[in-house]
Amino acid sequence: MSTINLLPTDYLANRARRRANALCLGMFLVVMSGVLGAALVSEQSARRTREVRDRIDASYADAAKNIAEMYQLDQQKKNMLRKAELTGSLVERVPRSTVLGVITNALPVDASLTKITMGTKRIVSLVNSSPVKGGKPATKFQAAAQQAAQVTATTVEMEIAGLARTDVDVARFIAALHRCRLMTSVDLVYSQEKMIQKVLMREFRVKLELLQNTDAIDVVKEMEQEFQEKNKQDAPAAEAPSGEQA
Repeated sequence: MSTINLLPTDYLANRARRRANALCLGMFLVVMSGVLGAALVSEQSARRTREVRDRIDASYADAAKNIAEMYQLDQQKKNMLRKAELTGSLVERVPRSTVLGVITNALPVDASLTKITMGTKRIVSLVNSSPVKGGKPATKFQAAAQQAAQVTATTVEMEIAGLARTDVDVARFIAALHRCRLMTSVDLVYSQEKMIQKVLMREFRVKLELLQNTDAIDVVKEMEQEFQEKNKQDAPAAEAPSGEQA
């Protein structure tokens, strides 16, 4: 049995169009809602990302400032240490009287000194840091670290000229200087015969180099101990003649 639709054809067509328009409008609203929601979520995510980026940038800026301050303090420390070393090098750690006392005590009985020359030599060396891989330094701190730094040290050199009876006395003098803690090197420049007032003598010249950063107090204590031991050894020899006379 067939169904007979009594509604006009125009009405049915208009109703179908209205339904289609309503459906399209609903779908459009759903799509736009999704787009707007996605845009809002994306904006919030971008805002949070920017906030995190700003915090990280601020942290890096603070870290860079702290590193710069540490580098500046390190440079000030190095400058102060360099000035302290320079000041210390200008001050005689070992008095010249102590050095002369050591040389005099080391001199044999039949020897004498004719000339003593003392001078200070400054040693300047360049120290380069290891280069960064890739040729160029990565940061300005590494670039500054690669710059050559001057390291200055001072050494005291002496030349001693004298006269002795024999080469044995010269050898004893050099051996005594070698045993002293003040000396880092003792070299014989020359030793030759020389006639002094019709007496054949040995003229010698010795070059010395004092040890750096030596404490003179320890050397003075050693000299006092050697002097006391020498007096103890000389005491029995002095008492022997008096005992024989008795």
